[in-house]
Amino acid sequence: MANKKIFTVLGATIAASLCCVTPILALLAGSSTLATSFSWLAPYHNYLVIFTIIVLLYAWYDKLKPSKELECACEEKEGFFSSKTFLAIVTVFALVMLSFPQWGNKVFDAAPSAESCASGICDTNLTKKKASHKTIAVQSFKATSSCKTKSNCTSSSKNSNHTNETSISDKVDADALFVFQYMQEEKLHPTACNQVACSGSGIAAVDGMMERAKSTVEEMSPAVLKKMLDEGEEIILLDVREPSHKNKITIPTDDESYSMTRGNLELQIHKMIDSKEAVVITFCRNGFRGLMAAETLKQLGYKYVYNLSAGLKGWARAGYPFMEEDELVTKKESEI
Repeated sequence: MANKKIFTVLGATIAASLCCVTPILALLAGSSTLATSFSWLAPYHNYLVIFTIIVLLYAWYDKLKPSKELECACEEKEGFFSSKTFLAIVTVFALVMLSFPQWGNKVFDAAPSAESCASGICDTNLTKKKASHKTIAVQSFKATSSCKTKSNCTSSSKNSNHTNETSISDKVDADALFVFQYMQEEKLHPTACNQVACSGSGIAAVDGMMERAKSTVEEMSPAVLKKMLDEGEEIILLDVREPSHKNKITIPTDDESYSMTRGNLELQIHKMIDSKEAVVITFCRNGFRGLMAAETLKQLGYKYVYNLSAGLKGWARAGYPFMEEDELVTKKESEI
């Protein structure tokens, strides 16, 4: 029975530590998607820690309590996984992992702080280490209402504190992990932005291509992109629509923004975006070309690529503003 308690301690320790340790593994692997893999465990962090401590104490009590002497001619050998040595190893492991939020953020930039884990969020300090003029995105998140008037949108744009002092080539892997905080916050507290489920193209082969692309490319909701733009995060928008008079309508941004047709992507993209560490968000009219373009960028070695879900139609459904001939305007989905 003792070894069952020991393995219970081991499992509970790992479960309690996953939301805190995964961002470090994501940083080492260069994957912002991995960072959110176990974020759903964050609200249960404190309960798992308490459970681990209780089981660990009981395991030591069961191991150290005086055993009843039995008259038996044979001596039963204790296996390693039931021994005090193994329990001691598990105890040290548990102490190191459970105390990780207390010391991890002093060693690793991507480690959550003790305060965030205590609150059941397990957010990293990466945004706190950015330039002081930026607002910490996760702490300042509130439901973002759509720009209903031109003056409101103009005011929002002027209040953005983004600067272009840092070039894209100076980015490091850790900087791109701020994206997962926005994605995680949106999953925990979805923003109502009138989105609808994708019904597919109706063509089996095309829908199969989309499913394969979605397995490697993470899609970003219009609400997440809007928050990132409002916070002045350093991203690159890549418009992959085909030439059209409607291409005069685009997403307003102070960040770098490029336009390139899907057919020219493979041979021309390196001339526009030379850093494979840049955070790139592709978009098109309805999301399909953007998804295929994002998959291609991934294959070309760009690490942090996302596709705007539902494209500009999804942006219009959310009621967010467009830029048309240097004017902020709102558009209906049918006008895109």
